[in-house]
Amino acid sequence: YKFISNDYEAPLGYFHHAIEGNVNFKALLFIPKTEPLDLMQLREEKSLHLYCNKVLIQDDCKDLVPEYLRFVKGVVDTEDLPLNVSREVTQSSPVMLKIRQILTAKIFSFIENWANTEKEKFEEFYRKFGPLFKLGINSDFTNRDKIIDLLRFETSKTKKGELASLKDYTLRMASGQKEIYYFSGETREIIEKNPNLEYFTKHDLEVIFLTHPVDIFIFPSIREYDKKQFVSIDKAEFDALKESKIKTPENKLDDSLITLFKDTLGERVEDVKSSKRLVDSPVTLVQGKDGMDAQMEKMMKMMNKDFVAAKKVLEVNLEHPLVKNLARRYLANAGDPMLKTCIEQLYEGALFLDGALKTPTDFLKRMNEIMTEATK
Repeated sequence: YKFISNDYEAPLGYFHHAIEGNVNFKALLFIPKTEPLDLMQLREEKSLHLYCNKVLIQDDCKDLVPEYLRFVKGVVDTEDLPLNVSREVTQSSPVMLKIRQILTAKIFSFIENWANTEKEKFEEFYRKFGPLFKLGINSDFTNRDKIIDLLRFETSKTKKGELASLKDYTLRMASGQKEIYYFSGETREIIEKNPNLEYFTKHDLEVIFLTHPVDIFIFPSIREYDKKQFVSIDKAEFDALKESKIKTPENKLDDSLITLFKDTLGERVEDVKSSKRLVDSPVTLVQGKDGMDAQMEKMMKMMNKDFVAAKKVLEVNLEHPLVKNLARRYLANAGDPMLKTCIEQLYEGALFLDGALKTPTDFLKRMNEIMTEATK
């Protein structure tokens, strides 16, 4: 076969298959050791080579495997197609459909075997081809559950670089936990420093870290695993917070301070609320009822400069020393201009953490004003 050449590195694995389901064919498939630089734009890359009795019919037969498996290389030789077959005929041929089904099943068998018996080899494959492989969740409903079982992620309970499956996560879930929690960010380091993670760290609740852009598209479509709903921890409400035993103080001074936050920020936020999730930070921004994932919003803005993100909810930690100082200052003089200056700074600080701060010069200028006042 012309495919076997020095253009391809040694395969991670291959199989040789013949005669199944009344379709006569042989196949030799490779999963390359290295992924191409343009993995997610492989449409021009050569796929499987299709032969009929060792005569090359197509050197790029993408119909032999689903789109999300297009990184697989190899040759398929069958006796059940005519030598003069056209591309249009192969696309609608029942023989091709059967071969595609068998090849896809064999590839999954191969990958699942790695996942179960050769963890290092599977993780090597997953790190290189996982971003493309995951796309099958939204396109191949026959194998959707198999793909979901093969998903791997870093979490708040794994070491850096260590991957866990959704099954691993559910086995470690806390007693009474009803939801699977996740959070997206550009890197693990950025996610771990986000205030929204504080509650989960304190209460030993595991959070899945989504650091690849593909994850943002596939997670909302999965919805649940093992009858557990997926929930982003930057949402305003979810079960863990509803059932939280943390008491947020309620008195007239706190209510007045929250009202001052609302009046100061106005239409820039959907709402201002006292927080149950914050432990060490004074404020955080979370998604309102109509908001989408923060990383998804960033991607939408990149694709459409006119995209307008939904307003967020500002949560205030009424037990934080800084917020308590503001409350005392408000009690002494409700018209103190420094109160609004600090509220503006807290809000823009939260925007900065989200990567959404548009006016860093104003932020720095205000910070200098606050430091000047503090050092008098």
